[in-house]
Amino acid sequence: MYADRKYYETGYLLGRSPVIPEDIYPYWEKQAERVLNQYTLSRLVADFNLITDEVKDCTCELAELLYQADTVSQKAAEQGGGLLSSYSNDGQSGTYDLSRSIYTEDGKAKKIREVIFRYLENTGLLYCGI
Repeated sequence: MYADRKYYETGYLLGRSPVIPEDIYPYWEKQAERVLNQYTLSRLVADFNLITDEVKDCTCELAELLYQADTVSQKAAEQGGGLLSSYSNDGQSGTYDLSRSIYTEDGKAKKIREVIFRYLENTGLLYCGI
């Protein structure tokens, strides 16, 4: 693991409440590792000495992002598969427009890149070629 549950709670959250439930944290941490391995060309797998606090923090933030995106996607599917764009019923109304949200596939991909570059841009772990 790049960032175990203990690091997630003490090193990353620093006293804040966990976003990811304890029993499923390993799954989402592993998903974050897979994303990081794509962006770092598996450099972290090849050399665990490269796993710094920046990598651990990045892993934790990515795990939360992936978990939250999946949770929203599941809720949308439970509501009929589509995202409610508006409704009005007896004085209640609501609108959901996730077109620019991190919870769409394009939005999630953009946010993933943003998180990875924020943490790892100056580490030499990312591909710098053309």
